[in-house]
Amino acid sequence: MPKPDIEHFVVLMMENRSFDHIFGYRPGVNGLKGNESNLLNPTSPESDTNPAFVVSNAAPYAITTGTGPGHSIDQTNIQLFNTKTPAKGQKPTNSGFVEAYSDEMVVDKITHPTNDELSVVMESFVGSRLPSLSALADNFCLCDNWYAEVPGPTQPNRLYMHAATSAGYAHNVWSQQFDLVTIYEQVQNAGKTWSTYEFDSNEVREFTRINKQTQFFKPFAAFKGDVDGGTLPNYCFIVPRFNNAADGMANSEHPPEDIRYGDNLIADVYETLRSNNDVWTKSVLILTYDEHGGFYDHVAPPTAVNPDGINSPAPGDKASYAPQFKFDRLGLRVPAVIVSPWVGKGVVDSTQLQHTSILVTVREIFGIPKPLTKRDAAASSFASLFSQATPRTDAPLTVPRAPLPQITAAADDARHPLNQSLDDTQREILLGVHQLTLASDPTGPPADEVPITQGQAAKFIRARFEKHFGPLAEAGAHLGPITAEGRKGTGKSGAGRGKKRG
Repeated sequence: MPKPDIEHFVVLMMENRSFDHIFGYRPGVNGLKGNESNLLNPTSPESDTNPAFVVSNAAPYAITTGTGPGHSIDQTNIQLFNTKTPAKGQKPTNSGFVEAYSDEMVVDKITHPTNDELSVVMESFVGSRLPSLSALADNFCLCDNWYAEVPGPTQPNRLYMHAATSAGYAHNVWSQQFDLVTIYEQVQNAGKTWSTYEFDSNEVREFTRINKQTQFFKPFAAFKGDVDGGTLPNYCFIVPRFNNAADGMANSEHPPEDIRYGDNLIADVYETLRSNNDVWTKSVLILTYDEHGGFYDHVAPPTAVNPDGINSPAPGDKASYAPQFKFDRLGLRVPAVIVSPWVGKGVVDSTQLQHTSILVTVREIFGIPKPLTKRDAAASSFASLFSQATPRTDAPLTVPRAPLPQITAAADDARHPLNQSLDDTQREILLGVHQLTLASDPTGPPADEVPITQGQAAKFIRARFEKHFGPLAEAGAHLGPITAEGRKGTGKSGAGRGKKRG
């Protein structure tokens, strides 16, 4: 089969949802039968005080009690093995999700959670409640055997997405910088262009080899400008919004935030790309999630190859909570939809795939021969999904959208989304930005005086990034060479406290 005429890859990585949580009730996939359950205490028989929590399709849009399930290495081990320290060769049973969530509720100072509150971890969505993502699965390709790279939190998985390794970090360490070769450098060295598009945070700024090149970093609004103007780079990565802000609500889908904002972001990205047919017919949009977020999935993750021989704790990682982990198994399944006129309609693909499969596929289509690490060298490509002889012409111009909640609280009301307190991940990211940009603002507030509300945190991050790195690039900005300055130093620093999130 001849190579399809694909010039643009767009990756949108959302936050913290398992495959069964989003698509478990979808017909025709490796989803839920409806009788899967977890006991509150998996080691004891079912009883009135040890009830079974059966899966359901009643997932709420937002979590209103606590900040959501835990998903550190330790908590994921409990979810899979019922212990933080599984024995060598121990088989996962996926029976500890409720137990781990109950433990996390206690950490969130909810000492007596109700059964209804605990059941959230076992609940799934029906397609009509997430209409944009469901419509794209209807019209393109849904992958039901796609795994996160690490059975743990956000940052390690996002590092793998860019560099096919987390350099031995198995917990969130947002203040760390990394002197690693990434897919962006590979794309550029092959004579291709790339950009990231951001709202507030952007973890790609943690890579010292590229983070000084300001023309790579654009606001999300520039994505539409690049599509409309025919200047969309060859490889694009979109980072969702983590904090509620004056110009929009958090849309990363990270619990406890309302998932409808993320579903609307998915629609925005698709409809923008679809609006310019010349760009659309040469594009692939990949929608996926960084990790499972502690939500139930019934499939046991497979083994994996350590990318670079570095185990956790990484050299120099002095965090007392750094887990012991050999990076020898993948994380749980996450949703992934491949959207392109080059894929068939309504396809369900069950090939074992993972985040680094994106890197493999991009290199295959762009003719880039060398893997980044042993991890992406072992990952499968999904280029065979681009099976159409010519680009399809039946893709919808728009997709249905979930109605967004009405904000009724006054701007100075503590209940207004901008005035909500930061959750663990938001605060860790904020402190990471504070540390990353400290050299440009040494007289700024100390770490214990940074903002404590989401609206102020969003402003703080934008201001610090702009002062340190310069203003975001406009649509149409093109790639320049990686300079010597862009490669300087690792800027390594300590990690912020990471309880569960990411």
